[in-house]
Amino acid sequence: MRFTARLVLFASALIAASAHAQYTVGSVAYKGGAPYTDAELTSVAGLEAGQMMATDALGNAAQHLLDTGLFDDVQATYTQQGKALHITFQVKPTPLARLLPVSLEDFVWFTPEEIAAALHAQLRLYRGVSSDAGSFSDSIQSALEQMLAAKGVHAKLSHGIVEPTNEHPQRVVDYRVESPLVRLIKVDLTGPVPGPLQTEVSKALTAATGKPYNEGLAGLTLEDRILAPAHNAGYIAAALKDMHRSVAASANANAVDVSVSATLDAGAPYTVSAITLDPGPLYSAADLARDAQLHAGDLASATQLIKTELPLQAAYLKQGHLDAYVTATPTRDDAAHTVAYTLKAVPGEIYHLKTLTATGLDPAAQRAFDAAWTMKEGDLYDATYIATFLKKNIAQQVFQPYGVSYRAVGDPQTHLVDFTITFMRNH
Repeated sequence: MRFTARLVLFASALIAASAHAQYTVGSVAYKGGAPYTDAELTSVAGLEAGQMMATDALGNAAQHLLDTGLFDDVQATYTQQGKALHITFQVKPTPLARLLPVSLEDFVWFTPEEIAAALHAQLRLYRGVSSDAGSFSDSIQSALEQMLAAKGVHAKLSHGIVEPTNEHPQRVVDYRVESPLVRLIKVDLTGPVPGPLQTEVSKALTAATGKPYNEGLAGLTLEDRILAPAHNAGYIAAALKDMHRSVAASANANAVDVSVSATLDAGAPYTVSAITLDPGPLYSAADLARDAQLHAGDLASATQLIKTELPLQAAYLKQGHLDAYVTATPTRDDAAHTVAYTLKAVPGEIYHLKTLTATGLDPAAQRAFDAAWTMKEGDLYDATYIATFLKKNIAQQVFQPYGVSYRAVGDPQTHLVDFTITFMRNH
């Protein structure tokens, strides 16, 4: 949760009262600015020694810093020597650990190192993180667009907050190339593939080819797709090494084609030595023993681990924890090729149902829906309820003529959910 930033100006009335006087900036100093340097802060505030001082310059400079969303507090003071004003900013940067990692998908024209360097060159405060408030996230997108334009790539970008999941336990600001379509056309994989994996790895490569390319923190990446058979067969240390990409124009004017080469280092299969729970209020060790699909002595299958996490996550989803996810912390013994997992639920905030909207039903079907639906506005929002409802009720004769889609929109500030279920008459 972001704290509300504060701007405090001292002695600004003096400048306002002397609006017709001509002042210059004698010096600018910053206190408490780490991890940012004075030069980096100046690049945003915009005040430098020798400049003429406009009436609102001090307030504007402090506001520029706050507007980024990277600061909790900015206080500006000055002293006067003749016509020179010596300005001090007391700043309180938001700790980097409280900001959101930047996720970059499909920016195949650059290496991650090139992107980081270019963003820092344009946005001196860039540290690989952004904020869920302020203008900095928009500034990052603008800088990315300029970088692509300089390469002759006319791209449409978007960005937004991606909430954590079991597969991706981080809340991030995710940047995505919407167009052109970045498409994978070829994967050259070298290195010995263990016999039990050969068929499944081949299938994974075939399935990935011709599909949109995805590289970034959010979503399922190319590396995830290629390594999935190995991870599901217990080769949890498997990795792609020496990964290289090449980008070429596509026959489709609205796409670019990406070819990838890499070496597969499968390593050895691991077995599970133990699976334990960091207990919470809604799920116990006994629950884990009852529900677990992965046990000591089993191959360390990523698929079975996810199946084991789902009941733990569902226990919190049922009680309004819309953003709940599960972390599985591995402790590997590489000599013995074993791994122990500790599962922990990260609940997040509790959400309630704000509005329920059901559309597309005839009057009889609407009455049946109203009678069967039990999660009411104001209740804890159970994210698993819709699946339970459909399983229990969709076979009713009154619902047979309809297909169903639904959408839940949660507000992370108010912790309220607008839920819409749409019934469409089958043809």
